[in-house]
Amino acid sequence: MSSNQTTYKLQSLDLPSDWSVRRNEFYDIDPTDNIPEDDKFLNIYCQEDLLLIQKENYHLDLGWYGSDNLDNELTGYCIHLFNGDSWLISELLVKFRSKDKNEIVDQINSLIKTVDNKDFERLIGYQVSEENSNDFTDFDEFDIRKNKKAR
Repeated sequence: MSSNQTTYKLQSLDLPSDWSVRRNEFYDIDPTDNIPEDDKFLNIYCQEDLLLIQKENYHLDLGWYGSDNLDNELTGYCIHLFNGDSWLISELLVKFRSKDKNEIVDQINSLIKTVDNKDFERLIGYQVSEENSNDFTDFDEFDIRKNKKAR
């Protein structure tokens, strides 16, 4: 690893003031950028927890999953939007994967607006619970708006 690590700007997002930032290590770096691989490793590839934002019981979590092998279909960014107290007891609303940082930014901004417009309030997400062993790994991608189940 290089001893002179470059400092990168955090990724800009359209985050309203009523959302809280719990963690933000989501830098304005794309895996395809022409920057040192060591910097990509430190700021993307080894960061399973890049971003966690919250509004009320809605949590949007962004991580990098896999490795630096961009040819692997499961390697890349992954967004989880869930409603509930924690990962262990919640409703998965959206799970979205992409290797493209700009596509991820657009999806995050879109999901923030969708939550703010209360579009998820009447939908029942995929039930995640320690008791029934359901978890977020049950799907590669998921969107409750496509599998509508009303409250």
